[in-house]
Amino acid sequence: MMAETQVIFRLDKKILKELDESLKLSGFKTRNEWFRATIRDFMADIERKRVLQKLKKLEIKGFEDGDFAEMVDKWRTKEE
Repeated sequence: MMAETQVIFRLDKKILKELDESLKLSGFKTRNEWFRATIRDFMADIERKRVLQKLKKLEIKGFEDGDFAEMVDKWRTKEE
């Protein structure tokens, strides 16, 4: 098991109530479960952007931006 670190953040009561109501509709059981999933998605998005920036620097005949994005998406799907 990986070492865990506690993260504490503050929210307005109204926003917290809206979050709690939305969690169940979104299929999450707890705030912690939602937060972890949100962080994972954010980190995956950042990694995808890094790879796409590197690929933009390459100039390969016959490939378009959409081709690179598709390749990266397939690569990320295989890792998970």
